[in-house]
Parts: sequence; C-alpha cells; structure tokens
Amino acid sequence: MLAIVACSETKRADAPPPASRDGQLFTLLPSSYTGVNFANRLTETRDFNVFTYRNFYNGGGVALGDLSGDGLPEIVLTSNEGGPRLYLNLGHFRFRDITQAAGIEEHDRWTTGVTLADVNGDGKLDLYVCHAGLQSGALRANTLYINQGVTDGIPRFREMAAAYGIADTGYSTQAAFFDYDGDGDLDMFLIRNSPRPVSTIAVKNERNQRDPLGGHELYRNDGGHFVNVSEQAGIYGPEIGFGLGIAIGDVNRDGRPDVYVANDFFERDYLYINKGDGTFDEVLEKAMPLSSYFSMGVDIADIDNDGWPDIYTSDMLPADDYRLKTTSAFESWELYQAKAREGFDHQLMRNMLQHNNGDGTFSDVAWQGGVARTDWSWAALIADFDLDGNKDIFVANGLAKDVTSQDYIAFLSNDQTL
Repeated sequence: MLAIVACSETKRADAPPPASRDGQLFTLLPSSYTGVNFANRLTETRDFNVFTYRNFYNGGGVALGDLSGDGLPEIVLTSNEGGPRLYLNLGHFRFRDITQAAGIEEHDRWTTGVTLADVNGDGKLDLYVCHAGLQSGALRANTLYINQGVTDGIPRFREMAAAYGIADTGYSTQAAFFDYDGDGDLDMFLIRNSPRPVSTIAVKNERNQRDPLGGHELYRNDGGHFVNVSEQAGIYGPEIGFGLGIAIGDVNRDGRPDVYVANDFFERDYLYINKGDGTFDEVLEKAMPLSSYFSMGVDIADIDNDGWPDIYTSDMLPADDYRLKTTSAFESWELYQAKAREGFDHQLMRNMLQHNNGDGTFSDVAWQGGVARTDWSWAALIADFDLDGNKDIFVANGLAKDVTSQDYIAFLSNDQTL
C-alpha cells in the first residue's frame, strides 16, 4: 500500500494543471488536484471566542520559498489552533503535506505569522513562526526552525529559537528579517499586538513606555545570536501599538532599508528611516499628512514606475453605502481633533496609497487610484500580476462574522437583552 501511494504521488506530479480559461488571470485549482487541503478551523467556546480574545478571527499566515533546494517553492501555512503546515512542491502545482516528517509540527499554541529567511546564512531557508493567544508565556514562545538539509527528498528542521535568542514570548503577529545595520547578516523586526481590550486603554501618547509583551521589537544579529536593541535603536514599544503589518523598503533611496509598521486602532503607524548608525528616525507625522486609522496590512513598491517606492496600507472602509451604515461607527470631530493634538496624526478609516514625492514626504492618492476602500481588509501585496509592466495590488479581506454590525451591538447594549 505504501509503495502504491508513493508511485501515485510521483505520477501526479508529471501531469500539468488544467488549462486556464480565456480572459482569466488566474485559475482556481481544487485541493483534490493540488493536495493542499489546509483549513484554518477555529473552535469557539463560551470562554474562548472573539469577545474574550479580540484577535480570534485575525487569521494566520502564509509564506512561499524553496526549502528543499530543487528550484520549486514550497508552501507554509499557519493555522491558529493547528500550527504550521508545510507542503512539499511536487511540480505542476501539486503538493504533499510533510509537516510531521520535516519536524515542524506544533500543538497547544495560538499560531499567527510565519516568515522564511536564511537566518544563519548557510544558503538554506529557515522558518520563524510567531505565536500569541491567551496561553502562558512558554506556549507563546516563537519558534525558529533551522534547515538541516534534505533527506530522502524532504527538508528537515531543528527548533532553535532559544539558542538564537529569539524565542520571544510576547503577543507576536509577524517577523521581518533584513540587514538593517549593513553587516552582512539578517536582523529581525518583530511586531506584536496586545490582547488587552482597547476600551480599557486611555487615548494618550504612551509611545515611549515600553511594554514587555505587546510592544514591537528589533533584534540585532550578532554573529548568530540575536540581541534586543529596540530602545537604543529608537524603536517604539508601547502596548498601544497593536501591530498588524510590516514592510521593509528603501523609501528615501539612500541604500539602507527602512521600516513601515501598520498599527491597528487609535495609535498611528510608524515610519522608521534608517540613519545608518544602528538607529532609526520615526518620521510618519512629518512625512504623511494623512494615514489609515485601522491599519491592517502594508506593502512598499514603486506603483507609478518613477523610481521612488510608494506605500500602500489597507484598512476597513466598506465598498458600499449599506455596509457603511450598518457596520461602521465613527468618532466625533472633537475626539478626532484631540487625538491629532496628542500626536496620533490625522487618521481616516480607509486604505491609503502614499505616493512618494521624492523629498521625504508622501501624498495620499488612494481615491484617485480607485483603491481606497476594500471593506474589512488584512494583508496587502503589490506585484505585477498580469506582467504588463505596471504594479497591481492584491488585498485579502473578510471576517468570519460581522462583529461590528451596529444592529448586533445595539442588541447587546440593550438592558433588556438576556
């Protein structure tokens, strides 16, 4: 039986995928063909749901990269309650789940983002998996799987986050690896998102108060061991950050990577300009007169091909008037002005396409570009999908349940509701 299964999978990989239809940019392939039967299934209970844990429906992550060294990219997906899943690329868009054999199976954790990077510089991609949730600190520890090479066609991994100094136990969302100090190895920027109810946090500027579990962090790679240099590098780490997205790019074209962090709720986003001396200047208020309010995702790319990287952030403005009126609530003009005076910038609940003016400033052109509202949005990805030389924008959106339905909120707020 085992021999039959192995032969069947090898034969599957020799057959090309179904032909695409005329006029369609993409062709949807079913899991029965691809072998990717992943689903992020959540178990809601009376004690653990979107009302007891705000980020319950935030989703997991996905990363693609050649982990086996055969020139074909593998797929890594994370399930909040099921951990990471690794799918080996067999060719022709067919895959096989090798999670257990590869040594990256996890249990009893709340898994969020995943990142592929050559962390130790040996030429092989490694995996960094983020965790959050309401579990104890040990179960929130992020995991780093170092690629040990390929055995019997399967990449094998060893968990070594503690040895490398990045078994972070905060409420992590996503990590980005990049060489910020120009020494030839990859450093790590980690965004985090506290589960504390926003309604219990005062709307005041606490940017310089570092939170050990919810604040963003920068880890410098010192010869294979990572050191937390957040404070000395000028990285904000307050609980109010609520980070949901991060993008790396050289926005001022000085040859050094800069960082954009998308923050949810009332805290504004952060734009860090790399000074080249191991520190950053946070310049968002000076660079952008407007920014997204509920920033979810972000990407950096040269949208208009003028040589300057632009910045796109995704928010949650509904695309039609019905949903605008039934699912949205807006703050008063007085609160808006008070927040601007407190240093929270001028934030609006919609996507922003920040055109790089080339002088250290940006101008939002999302309405002009037709990309200002995509409803409850998450990750954004800029790429030339149709290969016409122009950048396109993909936005992942949606939520399992309409938890912001104003009718439902009014129902819950009614004293007569049991």
